[in-house]
Amino acid sequence: MASLGSWALVLSLVVSLYGAIAAFVGARQRSRRFVESAQNAVWAVAALVTLASILLLYFLITHDFQVKYVYQYTSTHLPLVYRISAFWAGQEGSLLLWLWLLAILTVIVVQHRDRPRQVRPYLLATLALTETFLAFLMVAMDNPFATYSARPLEGVGMLPLLENPGMVIHPPVLFLGYAAYTVPFAFALAALMSGELSTAWVKAMRRWNLFAWLSLGVGILIGAWWSYVELGWGGYWAWDPVENASLIPWLIGTAFVHSAMMEERRGMHRVWNMVLPTLAFVLCLFATLVTRGGIIVSDLHGFASNLQPIAYYLLAFIALVLGGSFSLIYYRRRQLESERQVEHLLSREGFFVLVNLLFCGAGLIVFLGTVYPSLAQALRGLQVSLDASFYNRAIGPLMVVIVCVMGICPVIGWQRLSAKNMTNLSFPLLAALVLTVVAFILGITEPFPLISTAICAFVIFSLLGMVTRDLLARRRSTGENYARALITLLSKARRRYGAYLVHLGIILIAIGITGSTFYKREQLVALSPGESTVLGDYRVQYEDYSAETLNPEPATSQSRIRYATTLSVYRADSKVSTLVPHKSYHWTLDTPWVTEVAIYSSLKEDVYVILASLEEDGLAGFEMIINPLVNWIWIGGGVLLLGTLIAVWPEGRAKAVED
Repeated sequence: MASLGSWALVLSLVVSLYGAIAAFVGARQRSRRFVESAQNAVWAVAALVTLASILLLYFLITHDFQVKYVYQYTSTHLPLVYRISAFWAGQEGSLLLWLWLLAILTVIVVQHRDRPRQVRPYLLATLALTETFLAFLMVAMDNPFATYSARPLEGVGMLPLLENPGMVIHPPVLFLGYAAYTVPFAFALAALMSGELSTAWVKAMRRWNLFAWLSLGVGILIGAWWSYVELGWGGYWAWDPVENASLIPWLIGTAFVHSAMMEERRGMHRVWNMVLPTLAFVLCLFATLVTRGGIIVSDLHGFASNLQPIAYYLLAFIALVLGGSFSLIYYRRRQLESERQVEHLLSREGFFVLVNLLFCGAGLIVFLGTVYPSLAQALRGLQVSLDASFYNRAIGPLMVVIVCVMGICPVIGWQRLSAKNMTNLSFPLLAALVLTVVAFILGITEPFPLISTAICAFVIFSLLGMVTRDLLARRRSTGENYARALITLLSKARRRYGAYLVHLGIILIAIGITGSTFYKREQLVALSPGESTVLGDYRVQYEDYSAETLNPEPATSQSRIRYATTLSVYRADSKVSTLVPHKSYHWTLDTPWVTEVAIYSSLKEDVYVILASLEEDGLAGFEMIINPLVNWIWIGGGVLLLGTLIAVWPEGRAKAVED
């Protein structure tokens, strides 16, 4: 049956290549027959890749260790949910997942008939060509259906760090973002090839743009949560190259969300809207180059540390995409001239330009910081390491300005700042100032937390002020009660209020980052059973310990000795939680010790406990951390998700309220 999966991939390569050629020929010859044939081809590719994916899942679930991929990433000890998630644990499965998601998205794009007619065939050709490239990678070098001549009795098993709910959710959502960013790029390239450069293509791809941005952003947040609850270092973002590789296209994609809005509403940023989706797509490929190509070494993630053959193909495809896209942009440069220019820097147009520059600047800094150590080693033989302090110093000021602009831009008008705009900004400024003074009196004296408090308060009060003014205006004009007026506003201006919620979500994330970065408290303590220690407002008592051997035969990555401790957490003499931090010794692994943290969470703070050591007599060493406000990062992610869903929700026939 494995050969059936291999043939499905070979056929998907042939059919997708045919679909790309047929769509291009249909566009050049204006042949409806060729275009319809290309549409049938992408349907066939989706069916073939779905067949291949189902087969791989079947082999993983049924322990078919004769398939090399199944042998490398599963074992009989592995629970079903992680046998399923082993689908994307390795390079071969990740590529298949990417192709599968792209094939499904391509079919959805093809189903919508409201695309500009001249753009449609080129859009189809670009999507099919990308499918061809991904299928080629698997057929040429990374076939997930390669087999052994004889069937092994047992598999190697999955790395213990991957046995976490984050493994089930994070990679698929992240790869959904990668696949989805192919669609805005394909729209942009199709508009360039067809010469249909009106705003119609921007409007057609708006929801795809937001969907890709949301998928990648949520994937990054889930990855940060996974790091926080699994790796046992008390943080959620280490500025590791693998983390950076996903953040860079998201930053560029955020700039694209804003520039697309400017073209749709003001006829501006047309060149931006060709360059940015191209860069976002290419940077998704670069993320794969980082994680799978071995071109950059990651200390935190266990990917290849030597240059892999796939790197050459990825670099060649990136060069092809950049060369082709930028050549077309230069060729169409006169058609891409904006209808309007920025008349005044202190206007909404001016601030949109500033936001784009800041996001692109942040993306460039992260990109350079990610590749510089590898370039220094390759070109000069120097061992260079850029730690978190570099990124914090370089990116922090840019993010502060971006957050500040979030409170200003929606308030000010188009073309220039007016006296009314200044009046609307005065209350948020005053309220933020008062709140900052209160924070200072309560003991927040460090400069950055004070600045963060002031700016976050300013943006929140600015958003509340805009909603309040709209609500009062609606109530005065219609006589509706407040609840009805708010519901009506939300239904008629989903894009605007969805954007407000997205901005609020980012502010909540900023609050969580500020609290957990500047007010983290930690201590190392050794306790015997029955002893306790004070941690902030809590008393932590060590109750008991245990050791047990799990999955001893046959020996796999899941075979381990598990050392566990039980702790009771008290606040004001009331027990609030029982924590069980533990660590396991996996005797088949090169790095055998794996720590599992225990966390008590509240809106105010997390109590984060790591078992550092455990002696035979029960004496245990613990690292205990208080992480203030960290849960607001995940809450902010939920608000961001809600706001984006509201913004992309179809408005039906309701007439949107103009900004």
